Amino acid sequence: MKSSSLQQTTRGIALSFLIAFISLIESNSAFAEWRAPSYVGLTQTPPIELNNLSGQAVDLSKFKGKVVLVNFWASWCEPCREEFGELIYLQEKYGPKGFKVLAINLAEMKPRINQFLKGNNISDSSIEILLDRNSVSYKNWRARGLPTSFLVGKTGKVEAVWVGSIDNADSDEVKGKIESLLRQQ
Repeated sequence: MKSSSLQQTTRGIALSFLIAFISLIESNSAFAEWRAPSYVGLTQTPPIELNNLSGQAVDLSKFKGKVVLVNFWASWCEPCREEFGELIYLQEKYGPKGFKVLAINLAEMKPRINQFLKGNNISDSSIEILLDRNSVSYKNWRARGLPTSFLVGKTGKVEAVWVGSIDNADSDEVKGKIESLLRQQ
């Protein structure tokens, strides 16, 4: 193994442990709810242009006119795994109304993601899964642990941030914010 490859792997493992630790702290210290983007220090919507599982580039800017839920997750993250069904539910419920879930996987290899999907009987076409191999989008979006979700309105502006697992997609808190943005012109 080349020295630079070993360094990248070591950095990736260290980042994974750090994110898991932060996720644990965040999930225990904060009640999950929609917060203003300023909560994580966002003043503008960062770009996203990542490949999906099929290798096709997906660009967030192409979704203007839709409401988009940008979710950062990893298969090793227990709250992320528990939340996945809620994300699929949201996509199925609101997709026909102009809603899109972009589930951005943090630094995992495609075979590991496919193993997770297969092991949980999840179709890889249920929601759009994007690959953030170097955690660049995660850093640019200033995500605070895993899972973290950002709600982007029809104009392309981040409207709200949800730190922690969305564990009840039918709650007034979750559906109220999504439905409000879907009604906007």
